[in-house]
Amino acid sequence: MPKNNPSDRQLFRRDPPIPKMAAEPVVPHPYALPLLNDEQAYTIPLSAQAADLPVQVQTLWGGSDGLDPGEITTISFYWDSESDPFDIQTITAPYDERDLPLTGYVPQIKLNAPGLHLLRYTVMLVPGDTAGPSNPILINIDTQAPNQNNRGAPLMFPAQIDDQGVTDLYLEANGDQVVAEVSRWPDIRLEDVVAGELLRLPLNRDKARRRVLADAVARTTITQAHLDGAPIELIFSGDVLRTHANGEYNARYFLTDRALNEGPPSRTSVLLIDLIPTPTLLRPIEVPQLAIDGLIDLEDARDPGPPGGVYMHILEVVGAAPGDILEPFWGFISLPTITIGIGQIWPVVVPIDYATLASGGFEFTPGTNRADYTWQRGTGGPRRSLPRFVPVNLTVAGPVSPENPNPVNRLLDRVTVKGLDGDNQLTISDRDRPARVIVRLYPGPVTGQLLELRWGHAAVLADTYTVRPEDRAGDEIEFFVPWALIEQTPGGIVPTFYWTFNGVNRQRSPDTDVTVNVVLIEGLLGPEFPDVEYGPGPTAGFISCYLRPWVRGARVRIPGDSSRLSEHDTVILSWASYRNTNGHPSGVIPETIETFSHTLTRWEAEHGYDFWIPFDPYILLPGLVKPPEGQVNPRHGSAVVEYRLIKDAGGGMGDSEQRLVFITLIQPNSPPCLAD
Repeated sequence: MPKNNPSDRQLFRRDPPIPKMAAEPVVPHPYALPLLNDEQAYTIPLSAQAADLPVQVQTLWGGSDGLDPGEITTISFYWDSESDPFDIQTITAPYDERDLPLTGYVPQIKLNAPGLHLLRYTVMLVPGDTAGPSNPILINIDTQAPNQNNRGAPLMFPAQIDDQGVTDLYLEANGDQVVAEVSRWPDIRLEDVVAGELLRLPLNRDKARRRVLADAVARTTITQAHLDGAPIELIFSGDVLRTHANGEYNARYFLTDRALNEGPPSRTSVLLIDLIPTPTLLRPIEVPQLAIDGLIDLEDARDPGPPGGVYMHILEVVGAAPGDILEPFWGFISLPTITIGIGQIWPVVVPIDYATLASGGFEFTPGTNRADYTWQRGTGGPRRSLPRFVPVNLTVAGPVSPENPNPVNRLLDRVTVKGLDGDNQLTISDRDRPARVIVRLYPGPVTGQLLELRWGHAAVLADTYTVRPEDRAGDEIEFFVPWALIEQTPGGIVPTFYWTFNGVNRQRSPDTDVTVNVVLIEGLLGPEFPDVEYGPGPTAGFISCYLRPWVRGARVRIPGDSSRLSEHDTVILSWASYRNTNGHPSGVIPETIETFSHTLTRWEAEHGYDFWIPFDPYILLPGLVKPPEGQVNPRHGSAVVEYRLIKDAGGGMGDSEQRLVFITLIQPNSPPCLAD
């Protein structure tokens, strides 16, 4: 294998430059290897020596200026000092750099001669007009392995290794490795490779002869530092040595140059391995929750446990010893390490917190995560277990909750229950009809996603809504709660909410508390007007001047009733004044429609409670109604009152009967009575 010695280069000393010299030819990569600092010839590797070798002209020799269209330029390629070209290529004018590269081929037969060769070309523009020969390049047909294809000297191990072999104590004290020195060889070059291997004794001759490159367990590549005198070393790592059973081995190496010429094996050294046995198989972890549906989802993350959430099992590591370290990994995230103890309990349970579980963006896009662990003993390098690939899907219908995996997502709007007497309250006014429930649709709805309305403390399914293609974020959608379901929770504060479901995961809105009071209380005594006379006479049944209503107003009594009224019950009095005598809705005075509320004490529940209705406008406006001009019949206003009883803590409610009272402030032959 010629190695471009100075004496070799003198054989091919270039002549002084010729005017109009063309650029040197190029053998493209990978047919020729790039020049190194210690080379002037381009090395042709073994892989390129079995076929014709391409040679390219990549730089134009001046173009086709001065040539007529159609005139032909001839490029001739020459090998060594031969007078006959080995290839001829032509190019027709006009042409320029875009017509390059122009390629010729060295016949393979010429590559059978190892050593250095000169390669050049000439350019003939037209007969008699030449661009001159190109600058030549040197080609090295490298067929000889390093050390002139001779066996190398044996590996030199440290004296302690020669005496005691490779022990755990030695590895712990020496960085978990054994360093062997390689003797230098005479023709050492850049990028030569030293590959070491270990053969178990007694030697299997057939196996020794069937060596392949993959057998190498230590490797080093020659650099400039080695050429400058740095020692050449093969490093046998503790990890590699532990994969070999205890016993004696032949340690040897092979030399290979950059053209992939490999020499014979070196002379051997005996290496004894005497290590504490280590695990031979690190089995994949197990994720028990995968057995449910084949993936990890939000339901798994919400698993109350124990241990709670998602977890994985490290199965028994056969051959592990107390003090060994296990480091679990979820994706690229390292989880807290485990030190194997005496009497270790298997499997080892490794919890995976939600932040780690979601770290791969699985809240937005489902995917697969790698889960595994490493085993390590002492200062030795960690060994990785076989992997387990875990499907993960944490996506939801609606916005991603900042409090995941908590199922309640505060970013989802609460529902509103539309009761007849007000939002988020259902009363006897709503009896025997489904309750309408509305909510704004969340951002980014997808057709087919499901919303499930749940009702009551038992979270019974009340209604569902499936997202339609035309639905948009912010649209008002509605559910209906059947009356039969409402009746099952007739009193008190009842929660309602909805789940969203994308076919994999659910999340729910915050609760809406609904006041439900639908037990009907019957037989309530009607309201009374204790100051109004009901005997014979012109003022019977009237709130009129003789009561002086401008002082305190008009008194309405809620009669005491210990069988129906209790302490803390609420009574709501409804009042409406009219410009007619019979309380017909056509004569209602809008500004007098009012309610008055009071919470009863025990005494009031037994003996009654009096509301005082202000004079203005409730008495004043209906009291000024006059008979039409010229009519003799009396004309006056009126009021209709009733009250609603609401039992404490949702114990029921009911409405009293309505009572009509006449109102007038008109006096015969006198102005209306508006004050004393």
